[in-house]
Amino acid sequence: MMMKVVTCVVVALSLQSASSFLVGTAGPRTFAIKSRANVGIQTQLCMTGGVNLDRRSILSIFPAAIAFSALSPALAADGKSKIVVFGGSGYVGAHVVQILSQKGYDVVSVSRSSPSAQAEKVSKILGSPLAATKYESLDASTADLNGVLSGASAVVSCVGIAPGGSNQRAGNGGVNIRIADAAKAAGVERFVYISVSSALANGPAKFLLGDYLKGKAEAEAAVIKDFGSNALVIKPAIIAGGPPGELRPPGPPGIKPVSVDAVAKAVVAGALGEKSGSIDGNDDISAF
Repeated sequence: MMMKVVTCVVVALSLQSASSFLVGTAGPRTFAIKSRANVGIQTQLCMTGGVNLDRRSILSIFPAAIAFSALSPALAADGKSKIVVFGGSGYVGAHVVQILSQKGYDVVSVSRSSPSAQAEKVSKILGSPLAATKYESLDASTADLNGVLSGASAVVSCVGIAPGGSNQRAGNGGVNIRIADAAKAAGVERFVYISVSSALANGPAKFLLGDYLKGKAEAEAAVIKDFGSNALVIKPAIIAGGPPGELRPPGPPGIKPVSVDAVAKAVVAGALGEKSGSIDGNDDISAF
């Protein structure tokens, strides 16, 4: 059976790159496969003009199209991309994972804790479990991260050692540098990092929290180096509340805590490409 193709044949493929383009041939005819951002699973096979194609010619295009689709970041079944959240079972991370899951994204939470321990902790923080979330047990400071990062469109790092903990510089700096470098190598498009406000870092606290702040600064520099305009650094001073049963020291006098929901909302905006650069300080985070 012969058919007249005037413009394009639309096929279902999982593509999402804004600039992806492939040119090939079907018999004597040239075709192009183009993917546009937010098209979801619709991909156009556009011919060089009005040409006659039989069924065999059309089917011959599909192997190239399928191979091309593998070049784009992996998509969940509903067309939403994979997002990896390091520290996803922590106080901020759990709220980030919750929002992303509610939006239909394929979310992977990474922590040194076992998957069951992560799920239990998230349930306590949020008041209910997140059934759709995948939990991975990895030590980001030493483990091979290629597998968990494969196919991800964005990475969020909520990883850090609180002031007063051991190895504060490496626990805030070195581990996040490693995550950022691995994400870049894996072809991840966007990166979001939670740091600390400039007002706090440049105030009297710098004399008390030297290694903590040095680690945060080193991590920020690595994220910006690796991801440039595709990075978002969120810099709260003090976040209100904490995980159930955990006592946290009060913040410096005169600084109003920002809600964890506001921080999580800003993080999600960065992961989805709606915000880049930095959001510095509790007032700017709350107003976002």
